[in-house]
Amino acid sequence: MSLHQSWRAIQFGAVAMLLGAMAACGPATGPGPDVDPNASFLTLARQVPSTTAMVSVSEAQLWREVPTSVRSLDHISVSAEVNGRIMQVHAEVGDRVEKGQPLATLDDSVLTSLNDSAKAALELATAEKERVQRLVDAKVASQRELDAAQSVYKRALAALDLAQTDLKRTVVRAPVSGIVEARLNGPGDLAFPGKPLYSLYDPTRLVLDVQIPIADRHAVDLGMELPWAIGTHQSSSRVTEIAPSSDPRSRTLRVRLELGQQSQEFLHTLAPGTFGVLRYSAGKRPFVAIPQQALLQVGQVQMVLVQDEFEQWRRRAVRTGNQRGGEIEILSGLIGGETVGWTP
Repeated sequence: MSLHQSWRAIQFGAVAMLLGAMAACGPATGPGPDVDPNASFLTLARQVPSTTAMVSVSEAQLWREVPTSVRSLDHISVSAEVNGRIMQVHAEVGDRVEKGQPLATLDDSVLTSLNDSAKAALELATAEKERVQRLVDAKVASQRELDAAQSVYKRALAALDLAQTDLKRTVVRAPVSGIVEARLNGPGDLAFPGKPLYSLYDPTRLVLDVQIPIADRHAVDLGMELPWAIGTHQSSSRVTEIAPSSDPRSRTLRVRLELGQQSQEFLHTLAPGTFGVLRYSAGKRPFVAIPQQALLQVGQVQMVLVQDEFEQWRRRAVRTGNQRGGEIEILSGLIGGETVGWTP
């Protein structure tokens, strides 16, 4: 390296050392001791509010809303009492039927033949009984022969009665008045005892069934009036039944309410399976509230000005609930006892 190049290198190094010393001795650029490095526009209020209030904590009713459904106390399964093929059906789903009204007609050809045979057997037994009676009167036949003839006559009479009863049973009739909930068979199907043909329910025996958490068992009792809503219809009913045991899987308890006090016009619009909502009080709960004026709306977020332990005012996001008077409930963000502020 030449003498000229060495001199240039020494000059460059001296300048770099001088700039480094000036940077080390210069004024600080970071935050001072009086500035909170975590402060931001969202957390630190720039103005002190002119009005303050304490976040209050009181008690409010804890209301629960649970789904409820309409049930009928009487579900009737209608079956044929004799064997036969269905020839006609006389009722459809939704029809209102009266007790004794025909629902279906079965093929009666076999039972008609049995009825005719029973009639002929009865005629023969009657003639034989009368003949033996005449012989007994003439002292030609014995009393034993008359007893045997009378026994045959009685059996023939009972057989005819059974055949006539079975023939009448080829018309399946409604055992009670009600509404057809389901038609389970149609023309051409084979009917026999025990096979359901229709399902009916009694509209005058409708109730409300609801499953409540077992932890709320203390909240309901027999005879209580509980409010409910089905569609736009709102009313209340008396608790008539509480199940003695709970469902171990859902941990719920069945409660039943009467509907007999409702108007017939409304009951005619209901059917088993209709859903509604039941409301009941499950006790008390804390009600954390602030004055409604203290709530700030920042975009889509609800906020309040809260004074922290250093007496600094900070914004805090909250979630609100119901209003009560001039107060609004705070569901989350405040626990009570804090100081909030606002400027009217």
